[in-house]
Amino acid sequence: MKLLASLRRRTKTGISVWHFCYDPELDRHFAVGGQDLEVKPATSLKHLRQMHSNFKRYGYKAELPAIKQHKQMLVADPWESTLPLDLQAELGALA
Repeated sequence: MKLLASLRRRTKTGISVWHFCYDPELDRHFAVGGQDLEVKPATSLKHLRQMHSNFKRYGYKAELPAIKQHKQMLVADPWESTLPLDLQAELGALA
């Protein structure tokens, strides 16, 4: 079996990965992956490319996008607060 391409996407339940493959022994193209590990057969290489394009339109990418980091907000003016900086950070995380 030969791996032709892979696509990934973050979902609410984790990471969904699809692999697009070719098996020369069976002369078959197929896509394998998903949250529940599915196999989707393709009738030809052209059909497999169409499936790959559809997945890209759904938001799948070759590289997994990084998790967005939120800026940590502190008290508007830390000099006016009597709390130490680490407690201000913890308080900001609760907000």
